[in-house]
Amino acid sequence: MNDPQHRAGPGAERDPDGRVVGDFRLVRSLGRGGFGEVFLGEAPDGTRAAVKVLHASWAGDAEMRRRFTAEVEQARRVSGFCIAAILDADPEAEEPWIATEFIDGPTLHDAVAQDGPRSGAELHRLAVSTATALAAIHAAGVVHRDLKPENIMLAPDGPRVIDFGIAKAVESTSVTASGVIGTIGYMAPEQLEGARLTSAVDIFAWGSVMVYAATGREAFPGPTQAARIARILSAEPELGTLPGALRDIVRTCLDKDATRRPDATTLLNRLIAAPPDGPRTAPPPPVAGTAPVQADARTRVERPVPVDPTRVERPVEETRVETAGGTDSTRVRPPATVGPTRAYTRVAPAAPPPGTGPATGTPYPPSAPLRDGVPPYHFVGVRFTDARSLATAMQQNWNAAVRVFSDPQERAALGAWIMDDLGDTSVDRSLFRRRVDDANLAIASFIAQLCPELPPVFRGRGATPAELGDLFNDPRPLFTGAPLANEMALLARPEVLRVMDAHRTDEPGRLRQLADHLEEAERAGIAFHRQLVDQLAGWKASRAEANPALILTFLLHPERMVRPATGDDSELSAWVEVLWTRVEGSPLPLNAGCAAVVYGTLPTMRALAAQRRDWEGRFHDARAKHDALADRVGFQLRLYNTMRYCRYAAFGFPIGLGIAFVESRITTDFIIPLFVINLMIWVGLLGLIGAAVSGSVLRVACGGPPHRARRAWELQQSGAQLPQLSAGVERIRDDLRRAREICGA
Repeated sequence: MNDPQHRAGPGAERDPDGRVVGDFRLVRSLGRGGFGEVFLGEAPDGTRAAVKVLHASWAGDAEMRRRFTAEVEQARRVSGFCIAAILDADPEAEEPWIATEFIDGPTLHDAVAQDGPRSGAELHRLAVSTATALAAIHAAGVVHRDLKPENIMLAPDGPRVIDFGIAKAVESTSVTASGVIGTIGYMAPEQLEGARLTSAVDIFAWGSVMVYAATGREAFPGPTQAARIARILSAEPELGTLPGALRDIVRTCLDKDATRRPDATTLLNRLIAAPPDGPRTAPPPPVAGTAPVQADARTRVERPVPVDPTRVERPVEETRVETAGGTDSTRVRPPATVGPTRAYTRVAPAAPPPGTGPATGTPYPPSAPLRDGVPPYHFVGVRFTDARSLATAMQQNWNAAVRVFSDPQERAALGAWIMDDLGDTSVDRSLFRRRVDDANLAIASFIAQLCPELPPVFRGRGATPAELGDLFNDPRPLFTGAPLANEMALLARPEVLRVMDAHRTDEPGRLRQLADHLEEAERAGIAFHRQLVDQLAGWKASRAEANPALILTFLLHPERMVRPATGDDSELSAWVEVLWTRVEGSPLPLNAGCAAVVYGTLPTMRALAAQRRDWEGRFHDARAKHDALADRVGFQLRLYNTMRYCRYAAFGFPIGLGIAFVESRITTDFIIPLFVINLMIWVGLLGLIGAAVSGSVLRVACGGPPHRARRAWELQQSGAQLPQLSAGVERIRDDLRRAREICGA
C-alpha cells in the first residue's frame, strides 16, 4: 500500500461514521490506496494510531492472509526506535488490519518540496537516524524493499521509517506476481533486473534518499521511466551538493555491485565516525564475516548467506590494454614511438581461457596474434587486435561491456585504443569524449557502427522485428511489474530502435519505421493526457504517461489494442467508453498512444468512479439524515409553537377574572358582556392545560432545550453539507461531459 500516513487520495478526509476496528475508533480517513485505506484511529486511552484496513476483496485470498500474518509477526520483531512501531493487528479479521504509531509530521518528500533540501548537521542526523532504522529492520530479518522519501516521516522527536514489510505481503501476490516491489528512482539495479534480493537493495535506496534530501532531486534523474532505469543500470549517480565524507559514503552505497555496498551496521558505523563536513577519506573495508540479509517474495529471511571470514576474494581484472613486446606485467612504460595517448594503456595477462557469449552461445575467438606497433586490448580475458572482433565479443558479453562503458577511465582507455592505437575512423568519437548516461545505448551504437552485419541485439536480447514481436506479444508484465517490464521499457525507445535498424535484418527499415511510429504515438498520447489534465477538474493530480512499451506492443500487435475490461463497475465503464472513442477515432499510429493513455489512467478513472460512488452514497445518506432531521425538527417546532401559543392563551384566565372583579366593584356605563369574560376565562384555562401538556410532550419526545438546540444545529450543518456533496458529484459528471467533448464522443 503506497500511501503514507498523511497522503490524501480519493475519499480522503472521509468520515468513517464512528467505525471501530479492534480497540481503535476510526476518526477520519488519511488516504486510500489500491489495497486498502488508512484511517486516523483513537484508542480508549487517547492513543492515536494509523490504522490500515485492507479492502474486503483481499479478505477472501487465503494466500494473502497467510503472507499478511507472517509479515505482521516478522515486523513485530523490529525494535520500535526510528520506525513507526506496530501497536496492534488482526490478520484474521473479516477485513485484516494493522495499527501503527501515528506520526504527526510531514514526509521527507513533502518537507524537501516545501522547505528545500537539508544540509549540515540536520542532513547528518537524518542519515544516522534512517541508517539506524535500517539496521534495526535488517536485524529482525526484514528487508524494506521500498525505502523512499515518502516512507520517511519527520516526527518532532526524529525521523521514522514506515511501510516496511507489511504491504509487501499483499503486493507480492496475484497483483505483482513477480514480487518486484519498489519505486523507480530508488530501486537497486538487481531489483530492476529481477535478481534475488538482499538487504543491499535497502542500502542502495538509502543512498538515493540521501541524495534527494541533500539536493531535492533523484540520484538518477531522467525524462522518462526508461531513461531513469537506464541510468540506474549503467550511469553514475548525480550527487549534487552532497558534502564531504557523506558524499563518499553515499557513493559507496550506490555501487552497482550489491556485494560492494556496506551492510546497515557498517554504514551506521561509518556515519558515526565521519564528521558532517570533514575531509574525504577512503571508507574502511566491510566488517569480516557479515553478510547481507536475503529477501524472498515476502521480504522474509530464511537464513543468512554464510561467508568464510578467512577467504579473500581475488579482485576482478579490469579491461586493460597490453603493449607489444612482452612488457613486464608490473610496469607500464610506453615505447618512445608510442603516441601520448598510449600512456593510458595497461598490460594484462597473456591469454586467459576463452568464454562463450550469452546471446548466441558462440565461443569467443581465441586471442588474436600481436600486430606490430599496435598493442592488443583485453576484454573478458581475451586479447583483441581489431575493433570489429571486440564489438562482436561485447555483443556476446553485454554485462562486461556495460562495466567498460560505465567507467569513465575504462571508456577513455578504450577510446584511446580505438582512435590512437588503431586509427579507426568509423566510430563516433562522442562515445568516448562525452559523459555517458546510458551505457547500454552507447554499447549498441558502438557495435552497430563497427559490425552492422551482426543481427541486432540489445542487452543480450535479439531485436529483429520478429524477435520484438515475440517479446512484446504479451503486455501482462507491463501491468504486473515483472522484471521483463524493465527490459521492455529499455527496448521501447525510438533511439534504441534506430540504432538497431543499422544492423542487417530480413525487414530493412522496419525498425526505423517502428521508431518513427513510436515517437508519433507517444507525442499523441502525451497531448491527449495533457488535454484531460488541463480541462478536467478531477484529473489535476493524474500522473500517468503514455507507456512506450505498451505503445510498441500495440504497434506490433494491433489486435492487442482492445478496450480495458471493467467488470461490473458501471462508473468505470462510463469513463473507459468515453475515452476509448478517442482511440477508435484516431488513425495508426496515433491510436496506439491514446490507447496506452487509457490503460495508464485506469487508476485515475477507478479513483474517480469510487469517489463518485462514495460521494453519491454520502449524499444519499446525508439527504436521508437531513430529511429525518427536518421531520424531527419540524415536529419539535410544531410542539414548541403549540406550547408557546397555549402560554399566550393562558393569560386570558387571569385577565378574565380581573375584569369580572373590577366590574363587580365599579359601576360604569360600559359593561363587558358576561359571555366575553367567560370565554376569556375558559380560553385561559384551556391554554394552561395545553401549555402543560404540550410542554410535557415536547420534553419527553424531543428532549430538553439543549437537545432541541443541538438537533436544530445538526439540521443546519446537514443542510450546509448537501450542496458540497452535490457539487462534488456534479463536478465529476461535468468532467465526464467535458471528456465526451474532448474525445468527440
